[in-house]
Amino acid sequence: MALLLGLNEREPVKLALWVVIVLVSVIIHELGHALMGKAFGLEPRIELHGMGGLTYFNEGRAEVSTGKSVAISLAGPFAGFLFAFVVIATQLAGFHPAHPIARDAVRLLLWVNVGWGIFNLLPMLPLDGGNVLRSLVRAITKDHGEKIARVVSIAVAAGIALLSIRYSQWWVLYLGVLYAFQNVQGLRQAGQLRVDQTLAEAIQQGYAALDRREPKEAVAVLRPALATPASADLRQVGLKIYVAALLREGAWSDVMDVVEREHKVIGAEDLSRVSQTMRELGREQDAARIDELVKAPAPLSEFRT
Repeated sequence: MALLLGLNEREPVKLALWVVIVLVSVIIHELGHALMGKAFGLEPRIELHGMGGLTYFNEGRAEVSTGKSVAISLAGPFAGFLFAFVVIATQLAGFHPAHPIARDAVRLLLWVNVGWGIFNLLPMLPLDGGNVLRSLVRAITKDHGEKIARVVSIAVAAGIALLSIRYSQWWVLYLGVLYAFQNVQGLRQAGQLRVDQTLAEAIQQGYAALDRREPKEAVAVLRPALATPASADLRQVGLKIYVAALLREGAWSDVMDVVEREHKVIGAEDLSRVSQTMRELGREQDAARIDELVKAPAPLSEFRT
């Protein structure tokens, strides 16, 4: 990617210099994150990719507070700033490279470490400034930190895209569009995570209620949670417990309503168990209807690849 970004440079030596400087600067940036995390007792792992790098942490038993999280995020760009300061300090001390290539190296080092570092501090995920924003908002709002950070990131990305069009900065436009798309996806995933978490908690409570032989409580807990658009696998588990609770309650009409509406999610194996239970309880007509649902062929659209 660094090579592609530098293709407007016609001299091979300067192009190679640019690629090396980008590589070194990215590594210094990620080492800033890694060393700060290591100072807090975390185990870092750096991964380089086409858009730069990422530092992951195996948190283990170490507690990561909001302050530590912010410090880790800021350590990356400030490692670049420190590197640039060292370069400037050597010049102030009287070291001025005479060779044109060396002067170009100094100029590029300052541009990459200072310019890109400032860009990285913008309040936009997945940049470091966006991670700082998310950490701070989470500390204030608890459950809404991710959503607020994503919304702000989308607004900032849209502003960057508009400014890049105004000044014909097409690479920056690409970044703005890319980050806007990523944050829209992240916002959707955050919403889905909240819905799934609500159903997961209801499943735990419903299962515990059934274990205490209180099916009415299980029904009351699961009914509203199952009305949300949760993930299919989670809904399947919730529906199994919900139907079991309805069977114990003797709510036959409710059982059939759920089975007819959700039979594809529940699955043939569990439907067969419900049918057997209905038959044992003397509900032969309901059992026969469930058997029909089990045997019914899937629509042609389900077989398309």
